[in-house]
Amino acid sequence: MYGQPKALATYGKMANTETNSLKQIVMLYDGAIKFLNLTAVDIENKDYVAKAEHSNRAFDIIHYLQSILDFERGGDVAVALDNLYSRITVLVLRASAELDANLMRRAAELLLPVRDAWEINAQKLTKPTPPPEVSSAAMGSAAVSTIKMAL
Repeated sequence: MYGQPKALATYGKMANTETNSLKQIVMLYDGAIKFLNLTAVDIENKDYVAKAEHSNRAFDIIHYLQSILDFERGGDVAVALDNLYSRITVLVLRASAELDANLMRRAAELLLPVRDAWEINAQKLTKPTPPPEVSSAAMGSAAVSTIKMAL
């Protein structure tokens, strides 16, 4: 669906040294959350050049996460994540157009519980795993509930 954007280069370098693919996903979430919060600060500071850069980086990460969803193996979890990413994309576009820092922070907040679910699963799985794919087993039923609550 989407190519791997250049904004992911830094995360790609770090992820290459990380053998746990779930931890790689957590790193991507951390980046998206960071860039969304930086965008909110940029809006408040009226630094629109930085706002554009930071929001583009957040978009790149969110779109990449959306592009690696495995709907065949991921089932309801993949569908829920796809809906979440779409909702966040719309929220970020709205926050950007309206220059609303609070909406931008809300987008970041929506990612936090899902990021935490990935972190818990990453800690449980200490063995190297294949490239990141969304599966019901990887996320667990608690994570599905968290995603649905965020929607």
